[in-house]
Amino acid sequence: MTDRGQALRVRVTHYGHCSVLEVGGHLDFITAPTLTGRIEAVWELSEGPRLVLEVSQLTFYDSTALAVLAHTRQRIHATATGRLVFVGLPTGLRQLLRRTGLLSRFELRDSVDHAVAELLPEA
Repeated sequence: MTDRGQALRVRVTHYGHCSVLEVGGHLDFITAPTLTGRIEAVWELSEGPRLVLEVSQLTFYDSTALAVLAHTRQRIHATATGRLVFVGLPTGLRQLLRRTGLLSRFELRDSVDHAVAELLPEA
């Protein structure tokens, strides 16, 4: 599935145990509701929920992006069973998260495959 609105692209892939959202383009005040809506739509589709955000294709982001990411992390943390994993964090966004003290609050992985495998429920 793909949403195309105001230069933001969100592609969702559902696995049995998690959902992967591949996000690209501009994430700002105008486009943030698109991403928030997609996160809401997949919230109930995976245990926990367990979400992977692949963001390597983001080309623009502002403080609204930080707010969306922080809010999503806070909601997942409140579930006590959910997880939010980032893949492909652009250097600029990584630096912004570091400067705001948020970077250490996020799980970062090198690849979607690694993140999806790590989120498999323990047997």
